[in-house]
Amino acid sequence: MQTGADEDKIREVPAWRESRRFSEMERAALEYAEAMTITGQRASDELFARLRALFDEAQIVELTAVVALENFRSKFNVPLGVESQGFCVLG
Repeated sequence: MQTGADEDKIREVPAWRESRRFSEMERAALEYAEAMTITGQRASDELFARLRALFDEAQIVELTAVVALENFRSKFNVPLGVESQGFCVLG
């Protein structure tokens, strides 16, 4: 939200494949995040080639780190019952 994403767009993230709100870069990043998040799945060579065409190496590393951190948080916080701190409350 701090970078300007509107609430309507954020609400459409679960349906990003069908939504027209997301750019080619955003779609590639979301697909990559899904591939990283689903246990036993990996990013295909085709997906990684698209990432390389859209992002530079540093951006891919940063994207990978952010997705990995969020995956870590979900695996760590949920079992321990760590609740949201309310920093980003969506209507």
